[in-house]
Formats: sequence, C-alpha cells, structure tokens
Amino acid sequence: MDFYQTLYFMSVVGGMAGLFTWTLASLACLALAGRGQQWISDLVAAAILGALVGGLAVGFDDHWSGSRVMPRRVIAAVALGIVTGLTASLLGIALSHNLAEHAPGMARVISWMLVGAFVGLAVGLCSRRLSVSTVTHGFTGGLFGGLLGGVLFTSLGSVIPNVSQALAFSFTSAGICAGIALAPALLRSGSLVFVSSGDARAQAKFGRSGKEWIMKPGFSYLIGSEPGQAGRRETEIVIPDAAIAPRHALLFERDGRFYLMRHPDAPPGGSILKIGPQTVVTKRELRHNDDILIGRTALEFVARSESESDSK
Repeated sequence: MDFYQTLYFMSVVGGMAGLFTWTLASLACLALAGRGQQWISDLVAAAILGALVGGLAVGFDDHWSGSRVMPRRVIAAVALGIVTGLTASLLGIALSHNLAEHAPGMARVISWMLVGAFVGLAVGLCSRRLSVSTVTHGFTGGLFGGLLGGVLFTSLGSVIPNVSQALAFSFTSAGICAGIALAPALLRSGSLVFVSSGDARAQAKFGRSGKEWIMKPGFSYLIGSEPGQAGRRETEIVIPDAAIAPRHALLFERDGRFYLMRHPDAPPGGSILKIGPQTVVTKRELRHNDDILIGRTALEFVARSESESDSK
C-alpha cells in the first residue's frame, strides 16, 4: 500500500472512529437527559473518542504496515487515549467557564482543539514507529482536526445540531489518523516495493495494492514469513512466501545508507536472497532501483532522494 492509500485509509478509519464516538456519545447524552450535567456528557464523549481513535489507529497502522497487530499496544493506546481525552476535556471545561460569557463559540472551538491534540499525542506515543515526528504529527493532526471540527460544530450547531456534532467528531478523528499516517512517510529515507511473487499467497495479499514498506533512518527491518519473529529493535516485514524463512533477512540504515544482509537464523542452504543477479552472502549496500529476490518474491528498493529527483 503506497503513501496516498495509507493516508486515505487511515483518514477513513479516523472518520469511522468519529462516527462511532458520536453514536455512543449521543446515547450517553440520552441517558443523562434532564439532569443538567452537560460537562459529564463532554467527559464521556472525550473518553470514547480517545479510546476508539487510539485503539483503531494503532491497530490499523500495524496491520497496513505489514506487521503483527499487538493487543498490548492496542490496549495501551485505548487506555492512554481515555486518559488524555479526559484530561483535555477537563481543561476545556475549565476554559469554558472563563470564556463562556464573552466568547462561547471560541471556548467550544478551543475545547475541540484540546481534545483532538491530546488524543493525537496519545496515538503518536503508542505508534510502532515512535519518534518525535510521529508524536508531533499526531498532536498537530489532532489540533487542526479539532479546529475544523470545532468550527463546524459551533457554526452549524444551531441549524443542524446532530449532523454538525457527527461531522465535528469525524474531522477531529480523521485529522489525528492523517497526522499519524503522514509522519513516517514524510521522514522516510527509502522504501521497499513489492513487485511480484511466485507464491500465490504473497501475490494475492500484495499484488493488487502495490504494497510499499517505508524505511526510516535508524530503524532495522526483519524480513520473514511469520509474524512475531522480530526482536525489540526490529520492525517486521512479513511476506507469506513458503520459500522465505521465518527470520530470513535484515534491512537496516547506517549513516544515510541502507544495507541488506542474511539473517543469522536463516537456513544456510536454500534460502534465496539476491540483489540483482548476485547472491547476498555478507552485508550489501542497497542502491536506488535495486531489484531484490527473497525466496520467490521480487522486491524493489527505492531511495527517497533519488526518486524525488527522478520525478522532477
């Protein structure tokens, strides 16, 4: 899946999370109807938004990156999303008390921005590719999503209250997820692109989507056929090819250059790993547009700087 597809689907996931949040928040409002406790409804809505956006964003980000979805990371994202959502909502409530009389519209917009930014921060902190940029993009995406959502809610609330609230939740959530999707793509130094595979499972999984794995500075990537084989400092690239070992190869970056090597645990005989026509025996540097054959699967390495200059 390329950058634009990832950005699109992550935004759709965010929008869906927003709609689910609106549905559950509306049910909570009905349960609290007539009690005059609007602040409780706001807290519930913020907690639901944090939980859904956190869990869905982290889970789908893992799935689309080709890595195994780790339940403990999803649970951590849900928990942190709830905490940050509640914290932001409490700050928004305190702010509303000070601004409600003079600028009620601005108070609501700022409240939406706080919730979006804090939940985005939580999702960024739980990202598999944790970095300053991931956290910053999650925070910024949520901030601008919350701004748009708050403006829609404030401007349309008196005309179409239910629709405006649904749109506000959707845009806030979509902004958070778009920010998370943007971070690794903007910082990538290169990418590994699926070309074709002689194994029907790999071809069916990646052939139509044109799967692309983004490479980032300082990260190591384990290429194998089974999930759950990576070490602490490795990110998995799982290719369901019977000719690929569970731990087949390592791709890593050093000083701005990418290298490919056979994994120490790979079987000594019969584990195919080639760059062009040459078999990889020791560490080999990758060049722009290098063809890689691993097992029965063909990949292409694309260096970001070279690909950008080629497109100009």
